[in-house]
Amino acid sequence: MTNPNAPLTSPRIDTQVERNHVPCNLCQSENRQPYCPENGRGLVQCLNCGLVYVSPRPDPNELYALYGETYFKNDDDGTVGYHDYIADERNIRKSFNRRLDRLHSFIQPVGGNNKLLDVGCAVGFFMDEASKRGWQVAGVDVSGFAIDYIKGRFGHDAYNLSILDETPFIEGSYRLITLWDVIEHVPDPKGHIEQIARLLQPGGIVALMTPDVQSLPARLTGKRWIGYKLSDEHVYYFDVKTLTRMLNEAGFDVVDVRHEGKFVTMRLFLDRLGFYVPWLARPLQALERTFKLSEQSTYVNPFDIVWMVARKR
Repeated sequence: MTNPNAPLTSPRIDTQVERNHVPCNLCQSENRQPYCPENGRGLVQCLNCGLVYVSPRPDPNELYALYGETYFKNDDDGTVGYHDYIADERNIRKSFNRRLDRLHSFIQPVGGNNKLLDVGCAVGFFMDEASKRGWQVAGVDVSGFAIDYIKGRFGHDAYNLSILDETPFIEGSYRLITLWDVIEHVPDPKGHIEQIARLLQPGGIVALMTPDVQSLPARLTGKRWIGYKLSDEHVYYFDVKTLTRMLNEAGFDVVDVRHEGKFVTMRLFLDRLGFYVPWLARPLQALERTFKLSEQSTYVNPFDIVWMVARKR
């Protein structure tokens, strides 16, 4: 019998699995050097274009095996995945609504052309919020657990695959495609961006967010940067320059760049603060417990997550 009090262990990549070096995904160069080696994450930087990535690393099937049910709920979320993604639904929806508000200054569902594809859709909260605003939504994710959840709860169109697989999606049919905290996870980000360009109609929009490895917090905190904690799941680390180049080469013009935050619980905010300034986090955590503020929602922007919107030429 399963012990209900046992810790929910996070998914892990088998450290015994064969790992191979990979060329730079942006420029295909094999010339690389270690990047922030003191963090022990196996990061390298391309000497040609500056892209930071993990090499050597396991193959795509091993990487995608992370995203089962325990990815969305585990007690080791400081290393990989989430403490309880579904339980945090209210904050996640608030963050997605903020993003939709901003996106609607660039593109809106009009007439019969209102198709939106959410790549890496997780359990469908963004899809559901977008559908309320008039978008005809579809989603794709490599997590079978997430896709089953969407179909069972919302009934939205959702597919358990990568967009680089043979897909049911028609080229040139989408008005908006989103990738929220996705591009850093995939084994072939350039292939994803090129496929998105094929799926979008001319003038269509792609919107994404990803950790910015050249942000001020990343440079100031070095090996302690929270972006590096996800060594199993984050295999690429972009900055504004490398991400802009990838989008430009795929046929996009970047129309908006900024650093964006999200709504989080006070518990999560203080947990993350503990990575950087534990001496400050500890007394604040004591106050949070005293006044029972753990689930209070607050918007936090550490200015280390880049938001980018680009329009297909």
